[in-house]
Amino acid sequence: MVDGLCGSGRVAVDERLDLKLSAADKRLFAQAAAIEGVSMAAFVRLAAKQRAAEAIERERLLSLSQRDFAAFQAAIAEPFAPNPALREAMEQVRTRVSRA
Repeated sequence: MVDGLCGSGRVAVDERLDLKLSAADKRLFAQAAAIEGVSMAAFVRLAAKQRAAEAIERERLLSLSQRDFAAFQAAIAEPFAPNPALREAMEQVRTRVSRA
């Protein structure tokens, strides 16, 4: 099975999703499915899968305003300088960890 397809080219399914929709939506989906040459179930499944993938991808991306991006660039352009708490932690590691 590759990407949910069986050897026959049909999608392997083992779960159900029932939904109610208006008659107008059903006609719209049926017309679009007919144009695509697939069943209405296949059309709706593919459309939902595509939208889900897009939503997940948008969530993964980090978007910054131009002002925030400029602030980010300025922050990473500065040389790293540990703050006092980090300096103390590094000193504790040096005294506790033996490098033999």
